[in-house]
Amino acid sequence: MVDVRVVGNWDPRGWSDAKVVEFMVFIASTRVSTISGVSAAGPSPEGTLYTPALDTEYLVLGRPRSANAIPVTPDGIPTPAVITRAILGLTGLRVMVADVGSYVRPRIPVVAIPSGVTGGRVDVEDALPRGRARELFEDSATLGRMLGSPDALLVVGESMPGGTTVAMTTMEALGFRAAGRVSSSSPRNPHDIKMRVLRLALERSSLKPPAGDVFTAIDVLGDPLHVSVAGFVAGALERGSRILLAGGTQMVAVLAILKRLGLELVGRVAIGTTRWVVEDGSSDLIGLVSDVAPEVPILYSTLGLGDSPFRGLRAYEEGYVKEGVGAGGCLVVGSLVYELSLDEIRRAIYAEYSRVLDLAEKGCSRG
Repeated sequence: MVDVRVVGNWDPRGWSDAKVVEFMVFIASTRVSTISGVSAAGPSPEGTLYTPALDTEYLVLGRPRSANAIPVTPDGIPTPAVITRAILGLTGLRVMVADVGSYVRPRIPVVAIPSGVTGGRVDVEDALPRGRARELFEDSATLGRMLGSPDALLVVGESMPGGTTVAMTTMEALGFRAAGRVSSSSPRNPHDIKMRVLRLALERSSLKPPAGDVFTAIDVLGDPLHVSVAGFVAGALERGSRILLAGGTQMVAVLAILKRLGLELVGRVAIGTTRWVVEDGSSDLIGLVSDVAPEVPILYSTLGLGDSPFRGLRAYEEGYVKEGVGAGGCLVVGSLVYELSLDEIRRAIYAEYSRVLDLAEKGCSRG
């Protein structure tokens, strides 16, 4: 466990020796990502609406199909799916994509959640049609029951630009202090913009935190993704699975929903992430988890890319990107379950990124 560190109480039995390991990526869009300065998970604010499709097409196929562009930040920093894809190549881990409201449906086979819908800009409109959050939860819980089993470790990642902002508004709506504590894909965490979104959202709605009804709170101030992941977790827990939430502060919003719904999480749910999120001085993953669900441990990979020959990957050490598309959780599983060394992982990441650069030079632009 040298390459994976743990915050909180965690019993490795049933995790490192899981008989079945499945990787699920939930994707959605929220128009909050189109607010200037909110998200760096795309080449432009409007471009963020295409990122979930491009991320998952690249993850599965090795190149995007919906647009001729590798998903990058405005500064050209590559999607964290580069890390995730490298781990998939080393482990043979299977990936399934659940679309719960992407603006652009990926041009790959996906599980389409029937109630899926793109999220609204919560500063000027409700996030979802009334009643939709409950439908998303229940549909995703059905999927969790379909895939869950006592032998399964389910690794659940996400791709939704603007996600930390709506994670913050969701947690605040549910009565947890999250303003100023969520992370960002940018070195400069735009807390001022995020808090303005929260203030305007509260002013234009009649919701007074803590909301009495979880699903109403999400309809008003949330998004389609976090409630869907919560539903999937709830359904999988019914079947006896263990769940590794592969992400950073967004996954605390999932925990907040589960806690407000009264689910028992001890020993069955953990967060798997990167050290870039845990060590990020502009956010507070450890404190948020402690406030929301202290029984849930955080597992994080100690991987560093400071010695990478590629500037785009070295930028992760400068506060860019940090997490996404299940990168941290897959790193944890790679070390924990498949016993990969960090040297093996680095070599695979560098080889994959080199391939992406070659792909860009041959006509698939990086933005």
